[in-house]
Amino acid sequence: MSGSTLPGMDALRDVPRPEVSTESSRESSRDSIRELGARFEARAVNVAERIDVRGIDPRLSNHLPVTVAVGSGCAMLFRSGAVVFFAIDTVAQERFLHDLTPRIHGRYQVPESERATIRIGEADAVETDALVIKESSIERMQVIAEILAKSVVLARNEQEIGAAFDAIEPLAAAMKRAPRKLPWRHSDLVRHIGEAMLVEHQLVDRAEVLEKPELLWDRADLDRLYARLEDEYEIRERHLVLESKLSLVTTAARTMLELNQARRSLNVEYYILALIVFEVVLALYQLVRL
Repeated sequence: MSGSTLPGMDALRDVPRPEVSTESSRESSRDSIRELGARFEARAVNVAERIDVRGIDPRLSNHLPVTVAVGSGCAMLFRSGAVVFFAIDTVAQERFLHDLTPRIHGRYQVPESERATIRIGEADAVETDALVIKESSIERMQVIAEILAKSVVLARNEQEIGAAFDAIEPLAAAMKRAPRKLPWRHSDLVRHIGEAMLVEHQLVDRAEVLEKPELLWDRADLDRLYARLEDEYEIRERHLVLESKLSLVTTAARTMLELNQARRSLNVEYYILALIVFEVVLALYQLVRL
């Protein structure tokens, strides 16, 4: 097994090769995707800060996210560093991510992941134990992948900004107890500001959390499914809370940084005043000796 190549992974390699993305092969891949069964699992993994999805071929769809066949299932790749697997066992997922390494930038030591059960039913719906779709079409699974990818990216950003948010409270409490002492280091404040800026950049640039995917254009049925899932995973609500925390962390860190700089400026003024007093005393001493 270790010597074999995971089906679909040859498309991710950078070695030039003949074009194999024919309409017939694409149709057969779509047929295999439709034969996933009446119930299967989806798993979203936020593996890195960014995944280079350019030049991956053959694809199962012309729409984003980039969708490739992996065995009898498929994987969907996002620039935001998320990969969503459908009906792929854990071993095959790990092999896929390993082969994807040259395209992964800023890999996380502990990836954020989320699972969902997909069930084929009479109509698109959200149930307590499963996400129901009326057919296992690539387009419907791409809608699910969009939501799951945004959810795991939000979860990681919530974790990162949450640590900075929690660090602000004891500093504020210390300021209240002893307003003349500033209980923080300059480097810590700059780090908090940097973390907030990176999270904001991730949300706006690559994750595009509030943006609707282009595959919803002219597809009212997919748009309704997307809206249901977006509401189920509270994507907009979580993004709003995250933005509020980002704003608070950034404002607090900058305020503390300004106070720190003001204290340094005040200390410099004290030093200058001390030097002036010293020079005056020295001049008076010399005059008295004369």
